[in-house]
Amino acid sequence: MRVSYVELSGFRGFKNRIKLDFPAGFVVLTGRNGAGKSTVLDAIDFALTGTIDKYVVTTAKKGGLDSHIWWVGDGSPEDHFVRVGFIDENGHEFAITRSRDQGASHSDEEIGRVLIQGPMPVDWPRTLVKTSLIRDETIASLSMDLPGQSRFEAVRAAIGSLTGPDYSTRTGNLVKAAESARVELEEKLEQQQADLGRLLTNLTEARSALDRQADSAQAETIIKRLIPTFILGARDAGENLRRVIAARKQTAQVIEAALNEAEELIGLLQISESPEGRADRQTRQQRVADLAELHAAAKREQESSQALADSERASDEFATHMVMLLEHGQHVGLLDGRCPLCDAARSNEQFAEGIVKARSRLEKRGQAAAQAAALLTAAIQRSDETQNEWLKARAEFETRSLRERSLEQRLSQIAELFERHSFEPGPREPEIARNALFKYQENTADIERALFILEASGAHDRVASLQARIDQTRSMIDAQTVQLTASERALEAARQIDKAAKTVANQILTEQFDTVLPLLKELYKRLRPHANWKEIDADFGGQIRATLNFTVGEGKNPQFLFSSGQRRAAGMAFLLAIHLSRPWSTWKSLLLDDPVQHIDDYRALNLVEVLAAIRRVGRQVVVAVEDSSLADLLGRRLRSAPNELGRRFDLAMGSDGSALIERQLDLLPLPQEVIRLSQAS
Repeated sequence: MRVSYVELSGFRGFKNRIKLDFPAGFVVLTGRNGAGKSTVLDAIDFALTGTIDKYVVTTAKKGGLDSHIWWVGDGSPEDHFVRVGFIDENGHEFAITRSRDQGASHSDEEIGRVLIQGPMPVDWPRTLVKTSLIRDETIASLSMDLPGQSRFEAVRAAIGSLTGPDYSTRTGNLVKAAESARVELEEKLEQQQADLGRLLTNLTEARSALDRQADSAQAETIIKRLIPTFILGARDAGENLRRVIAARKQTAQVIEAALNEAEELIGLLQISESPEGRADRQTRQQRVADLAELHAAAKREQESSQALADSERASDEFATHMVMLLEHGQHVGLLDGRCPLCDAARSNEQFAEGIVKARSRLEKRGQAAAQAAALLTAAIQRSDETQNEWLKARAEFETRSLRERSLEQRLSQIAELFERHSFEPGPREPEIARNALFKYQENTADIERALFILEASGAHDRVASLQARIDQTRSMIDAQTVQLTASERALEAARQIDKAAKTVANQILTEQFDTVLPLLKELYKRLRPHANWKEIDADFGGQIRATLNFTVGEGKNPQFLFSSGQRRAAGMAFLLAIHLSRPWSTWKSLLLDDPVQHIDDYRALNLVEVLAAIRRVGRQVVVAVEDSSLADLLGRRLRSAPNELGRRFDLAMGSDGSALIERQLDLLPLPQEVIRLSQAS
């Protein structure tokens, strides 16, 4: 099977619908970064696996891989799908479609029947893609940089069907089942041991009750006398009696707390009702009345001062106007010997003397107004002071009266509490109430002792019953212990079988890897990762968790010896060997995504020659590169055949941001004879 075409729309960087027809020989995809080269190969990965396997992290805060598989640029694509076509040597075609809305057109099992021969490996879609598509991002991480155990598992996945049936999965399940059975038996044993502990505790209590056994008739008499309504013959009489005792103890605690409070309240009320308390109350009450009267007198004085001040203020206003009139007359002076104010005939001396006398009388009026205002201020101050004293005394008197009333109210509440609990006498007789409480508590203790006596009367039967249950539980524990021991032996046997199965499988795989190692060594020599270390070797370690380790020279580890580019070249040899060694896949396409990144031109040329050799054995080679010169070289070296053409796609980004095919070029095979031999001379 080979890839015959890739069609995609609204996928990754391809907004518009586009189809790339792949010939049977080889395909070279070239273009600048972001032109869509890797996306074409991602489409094949997505069609087979439903994801893009090159990402280590697939979730992120602003949207993970699932949010970016389909077109996220401006505008809406016509559709969202990926379709990959396959064709076999007989021309039979098969296509896989995955769309955003409808998912996959075929199940994994249906696809596997086309691309897989023989038993399907575990998680075959991912294994198939990992061994067919070599990406720049994962060349080192999936080869040289892998831990030894992971590298061994990669080889197992690629050539696993050569090793014959792998029973390690079955033996692993057998170990899990044996472990689960042992854990279940351990839990049962722990539960039975816990039950035995509880039974032993109950047996101890029953024997203690037996030691306290007394006359049950006397106990019944005590209960009937103290609790006449209690039914002794009831099935749950013991439990009911315990609840009664608990309720009585709770009632005694409530009554005792309330009685303590009542005694304190009565003490305060007695102080208030004593002769001294009554005299103090009368004194306070009389003081409130006296201050009220004093305030009323001050208020009357204030009102009288206010009236006088108002009168003097009005008179003062008249005097003010007269002063202004005198000033005006003085300024005008006599008019033809007559006063301008009263029109009387006056001499200058008479006029001046009259002005002085009038001014003196008006000044006296102003002094009277000022005195009236001062009297009013003093009266207001006395009124305020007496009011404050009166209000303060009244508030103190009312506060004390309110406290006395609250004491009475709380004492009434305590009396209601006593009534609710049917407790007599009331809280106003604390000494009698205290004696009654002591009696109540004594009766509760008598009831509790009677309960102990009644329980002790059945202690013999309880001890015998508990002893029988203990013997039965111990027998069950012994039997369970035997089963647990057998389970542990079975678990150990299962582990040994599992170990043996894995050891045999690893040994077989180690032997079969000898068929792959020559290919790895040959590819390593051709790619020439290191100038000094021209050969690579491999060895397996571990029996259960096997490892595959590479060495160069005298046991040196290339993983830590080689540079980044050298590790990638050696890793390319390993991945190509894995691809060429898998026997279970009918898919004969090798896909490479920018495989020359981080390696120099010399080793890039070596890789081209290796790919040309792979192409000559009939495999379809699909390569994505950025360098157009390298694309030209690949077009020349990956030889075409008449029925296996080559094709080059130059990809670019359009004005709308979507990737597109800028140029498509068919690479025809070279002619068999350029110059006829007869014409060579």
